[in-house]
Amino acid sequence: MQKKILGTFFLILFLGMAFLLYKLLNQNVEVKVELAKVETSLPQEVKDNSRENVWIKEMAQRDSREFVFPVNELFMQIDLRGPDGTKPKSFKLVIDKADRYSLFCIIQTLSSLHLSYVVIKEDKIPVVYIEEKSLKALEKVVQELEKYDIKSKIIEVWL
Repeated sequence: MQKKILGTFFLILFLGMAFLLYKLLNQNVEVKVELAKVETSLPQEVKDNSRENVWIKEMAQRDSREFVFPVNELFMQIDLRGPDGTKPKSFKLVIDKADRYSLFCIIQTLSSLHLSYVVIKEDKIPVVYIEEKSLKALEKVVQELEKYDIKSKIIEVWL
């Protein structure tokens, strides 16, 4: 008896689910497709009457094979004689380490003390030459660099 009731229940449940699926799958759905109209705008004409940008137009029209890279080295000859005709004394700043941070600190220190200096890359180590009248004035540079944990000393050189 229970089997018949249970069988009938599953049959009714199965028929109900089939009827529900049939209704869901056979609906008439109207799909209204609206296409957006794409209007292409005319390209804007650039009217440039100034003569300042003429070189830009010329560079844009050149073939890239015509371009020549700038040189890597620059030769400069500087007359180091003072107003009285004598050469001023030059000093070499010898440092214990030559990384980027140390070089930055050295350049900032020399600039803040308003000293004339030249940084030259010899081999892979930069060398700093300073122009000053006396060795005593350069002792302040050594003291300032010690604040940045850069050990240095000054040597007089003849250029």
